[in-house]
Amino acid sequence: MRVIEHRALLARVLSPFAIVFASLSFLATPVVFAQDDADDLDDLAGLEDERVVDEVVVTGSRLKRDTYSSISPLQVISGQVSREIGSIDPSTILQESPSAGGTQIDITFQGFVLDNGPGASTIDLRGLGAERTLVLINGRRAAPVGVEGAPFALDLNVIPSSLVDRYEILLDGASSVYGSDAVSGVANIILRKDFDGLELEAYTSVPDYGDGENVTLAASWGYNSDRGVIGFGIDASHLEPVDRGNRPWSSGCTSYYDVDENGQIRRDFIGYQADLCMNTSPCTIGFCSQRVFDNEAGLFGSIYYTDGQTNTGIPNFSEATLFDAVLDINGDGVPDVDFTDYFITTQEGVEHLLPEQDRISVMAYGEYTFLGEANLTPYFELNYNQRETNAQSSPGALIGTNPINVSGDNPYNPCNPNGLNGVDCGLAWDSVITDPNYIASFGQRYESLCAQFGFTLAQCTPSLFGIFPGGPSGPITLEPQVSVRGDRDNVKSDVSQLRVVAGLKGDMPFVNFGSVDNWSFDAAFVYSDSSGESERRGVSETALRYSLDTTVVDPVTGAITCGNGSDGCVPINMFAPSLYQGLSRNDFATQAERDYVFDVRSFDTEYEQTLATLLVTGDLFDLPAGTVSAAFGYEFRKDEIRSIPNDVALNGELVGFFKDLGATGEKDTEEFFAEVEFPLLADVFAFRELTVNLSTRHTDDEFYGGAWTYSGKLGWRPVDSLLIKGSVGTSYRAPNLRENFLLGTSGFRGLFDPCVTPESAIGLDPNNPGGFVYDPTGETRTQTVLDNCVAQGVDPTDLGITTGGQSIDTYSVEVLRGVGQTDLVEEKSESFTVGFAWEQPFFEGFDLTLGATYYEVDLRDEIITLTSQFSIDACYDDAELDSPYCRNVTRNLTGDGLIIGADEAFLNRDKLKTRGVDVNLSLDWPTEMFGRAVDFSADLTFNRKLQFSDVFIDPINGDVSADSDLGEFGLPEWEGQGIFRADIGDYRVTWSTRYIASVRADADILEANGFDNWLEGAGLTCLGPLDGDVNCRPVGWADNYFRHDFSVYYRGDVWTVGAGARNVLNEAPPLVDGRVVFSAFNTPFGSGYDINGRSYFLNVAVAFD
Repeated sequence: MRVIEHRALLARVLSPFAIVFASLSFLATPVVFAQDDADDLDDLAGLEDERVVDEVVVTGSRLKRDTYSSISPLQVISGQVSREIGSIDPSTILQESPSAGGTQIDITFQGFVLDNGPGASTIDLRGLGAERTLVLINGRRAAPVGVEGAPFALDLNVIPSSLVDRYEILLDGASSVYGSDAVSGVANIILRKDFDGLELEAYTSVPDYGDGENVTLAASWGYNSDRGVIGFGIDASHLEPVDRGNRPWSSGCTSYYDVDENGQIRRDFIGYQADLCMNTSPCTIGFCSQRVFDNEAGLFGSIYYTDGQTNTGIPNFSEATLFDAVLDINGDGVPDVDFTDYFITTQEGVEHLLPEQDRISVMAYGEYTFLGEANLTPYFELNYNQRETNAQSSPGALIGTNPINVSGDNPYNPCNPNGLNGVDCGLAWDSVITDPNYIASFGQRYESLCAQFGFTLAQCTPSLFGIFPGGPSGPITLEPQVSVRGDRDNVKSDVSQLRVVAGLKGDMPFVNFGSVDNWSFDAAFVYSDSSGESERRGVSETALRYSLDTTVVDPVTGAITCGNGSDGCVPINMFAPSLYQGLSRNDFATQAERDYVFDVRSFDTEYEQTLATLLVTGDLFDLPAGTVSAAFGYEFRKDEIRSIPNDVALNGELVGFFKDLGATGEKDTEEFFAEVEFPLLADVFAFRELTVNLSTRHTDDEFYGGAWTYSGKLGWRPVDSLLIKGSVGTSYRAPNLRENFLLGTSGFRGLFDPCVTPESAIGLDPNNPGGFVYDPTGETRTQTVLDNCVAQGVDPTDLGITTGGQSIDTYSVEVLRGVGQTDLVEEKSESFTVGFAWEQPFFEGFDLTLGATYYEVDLRDEIITLTSQFSIDACYDDAELDSPYCRNVTRNLTGDGLIIGADEAFLNRDKLKTRGVDVNLSLDWPTEMFGRAVDFSADLTFNRKLQFSDVFIDPINGDVSADSDLGEFGLPEWEGQGIFRADIGDYRVTWSTRYIASVRADADILEANGFDNWLEGAGLTCLGPLDGDVNCRPVGWADNYFRHDFSVYYRGDVWTVGAGARNVLNEAPPLVDGRVVFSAFNTPFGSGYDINGRSYFLNVAVAFD
């Protein structure tokens, strides 16, 4: 069945191309012009004009060849060509390849919990995940680099940018050739080894908007002799940070980004203006600073800092609403407190769009061939790479997973009548509800409700609802919410990798009998030591709580103290005016307080990889069409990780910040592999060449036993100018050390709690005027959910109901992500490719090569992280009331009953399938203009995705559901790049255009966020038809995107000078709404858009013999 499907697919996708080009080629055969190099043009995507014709090993095969020809789908990106379009950074070059897909993690991801740690960049081919893309350096596996948690991939930021010769991207499953992880493909980074004499190079780029200047300096020296080579290189770069305020698309505050039914963009939040006569706001709702919560007494919901003023009698604090009625105590017709003034999202400060980064790389290589028929050649490679990143983000608020309360007895508490500046807040509350202006506001708020029961406006007072003065309350516990300068707003990371390769290669003249000949060997030892350190300062929740819980007034001296008197405790005044002066970056009243509560969260991560390889290659026997060549090999790999957090990181001691338990573990992998290539036919009618390549590998993982992978490739050349090629094979990915040994990394997610009483089921309490009670007539949950809530120890009819009759069923919960498992099974995949490469044979005046490859990858037993929301849903939807997923959910059963923790473990569950077509075109047209020789050339590379779908398998009932991600951000149906050049003597002019097709958010998310309005639904920027307005919906799509680059280069014998501009037309990234698209500052990240804006670059190099 599989073969039939492949044949049908081949007929559908390629038959039109194959028939047309094969027919043209057959017709042209009698008049074919000289095509001596036709065999060298099988795959030209990204190759420079100059070709290396020495014996080489091309990515995708272990066999030696005399050309770069390959029947594997291979794209090659020249480091020099990338320079000419303003790209020198390896992560940018690889991530902008049309074959990259999904969300690409780069240095813009500040403030996120990343698997490889802060400041890391990885490459994801085909959108299948960076863990399924194998990265090689000079053809050998690269060890992971990162910090925190358990890094699993190479951090591309440690690659020496100016010392890269080319990037070879194999777009096929390649586990039979390279081993585990090569599911979606292989990115082989080839460093330069052609140094001859001294070379110096400088590269700098300057953005149009300022900030972000990038300077790279490089030096290299090499010596070549008849029998050996040796070379050294050093590369250093510095990237200045980019403050988000310096780019127009990211400046200002993050807003809602809606479009109304008339196609107009709406950004202002209008809800509080409509309901409370407050102002609109261009910023998203975000309360977490300059206010104090009354969590326990339930008098005031929250009071806001109003310096020198009060409408409650509590010094410096005022209330905005009470029982949903606006406070206008001074009677000026304007609310005393405007909620929109307290959105922390309105506060601007230094916040990096791109972080500051320093990189340095040192490399050395050498080899020497001894005399003798064995040509024994010892060789070595030495690479040391380091990058330091300093990223500034917005400071958080001092809001813990559990409220950081200040007891009523604390002397600084403003609701402690016995404190320094405290008052009785019960009496303050009484003064508000008896104030005439408040009573009038209350009446206006509930006028329609009172009228339904026959009460007039004059009778519609708080007392009608049973709201009466309660008298003195005594001390009341409060929760202050403030933002502190330097609290968790900066992270520094320093990662490095030392990589040593030592080997011996040579010929095997003693293996020479019959047609068995030309055998050689290559034995190598590779050792990589990757280390990382990170540091982040912030307020210690442990120290803060200890100080607050033990602060008292000495009855003898009257001094305020805390602790036991000898432990260095410093009393913290959480109500000091200095903490409330602004929405962010405030400070404690004294330096002593700051010194006491600030602590350092640090991490030390080390990853060691030891690799031993043996490869023998040679000829087996002759066929009429040529010689059968083969390769046999053995690899042993040992991976070890030690990722150790300090106590602050281990216990998550910084306020509101995640904990990282680190990882410790090791495992061995042993592999045997073989590859054989058969030239079946040659130089006969319709078969200028027919070659079959077969490879297999046996992988023995310490935890998962043995697994076989295979690959079969076919290359058919009916005429010299046309190559039709295809491949089929399997790939394998054993769980990496992260998935085996990660102890868990916490983060915070907004989770829906089905046990919280929905607001539709909350009504007025007839037995308690002013109170609220469960109303079953408004219940929207099933009986199964209600029964499971009771079984888990909470009352679903009373959970989460506030004193104001509201409930919040979605709230932030600390989640322990990625708990490693050793009982996982390996991922397996099947891949299939078929395509052609055609070189026009009709005209000598120009060279034209066209290629297309259809690909398909089916992945099963995908290792996923089970989301916490899935565990919650599965727990409370279980009819048997005993779901195993309930153990992943932890509630505060001794407190408010809400969820306080959820675990997200790794497990094998889902399937992935992707398929598409890669199209490559290369043109070289030498001509003459105005008496000068001009060589026009172009390279175009496109990717057309046909399918990208997830298949979800419900672990409870086995139900299967599919979800298509095709056309979403990061997975456009079309994307590509065209590079156009004109060479005139020693000068080259280059123009490049990058294209990303229109994209959208997930269809289910868009459907759930359709046109809506504030008065009737959940819309935030439109009031709707009831108020004469229209409906709005969040923008979750982006139009076609084009970015253009330009440069002019001079290349002489000694000097090379180039200058140009990247993003010449200053194309801005699209703006979206963060409710439906993963983004920051309304800008989608990791989806291929340029967020830096136009920049100018200058490249100067000089070579000395």
